[in-house]
Amino acid sequence: MKIDREIFLAMLKDGISFTGVNLSHTNLSKISMPGINLSYANLHGADLSRANMKGANLEGANLENAILTRTNLAIANLKGANLRCANLVSANLSGAATTSVQSTARVNGANLHHANLSKAKLTNANLVRTKLSWADLRGADFDGADLTRALLQGAKYDEDAFDKATSV
Repeated sequence: MKIDREIFLAMLKDGISFTGVNLSHTNLSKISMPGINLSYANLHGADLSRANMKGANLEGANLENAILTRTNLAIANLKGANLRCANLVSANLSGAATTSVQSTARVNGANLHHANLSKAKLTNANLVRTKLSWADLRGADFDGADLTRALLQGAKYDEDAFDKATSV
């Protein structure tokens, strides 16, 4: 069963669990939902722009083609989440944990300060002007990624981490 914005807001107010729910293509923009549990939820194509999702649990969630522009995902759990082709432009993922920012994800300008991206698949990701300072990038795959003007101060990464990136 697909849940629309109005039903979502009512459920959020009542504190109902969102684990595994279908919110595909739902407009959830500008909603404050810190700490929400959306693990294994289907958020394919959902608009989460400018939402406050600080500390959210999005483990295993499907965020393919989701709009996460200017979304606060600080200290969120994104392990195993599908972020394929997600728009994370100017999103805040500082301190977040993830393993799958991949396949043409648009992350340019995002704040990934202190993010745990160890072993993340960042293939073909647009990381232009992305703040990766103090992030853990060890074991991450940057094959085809564009890191033009990315901030890497204090980041932990493997010696050959950027060998296959298109631009650093």
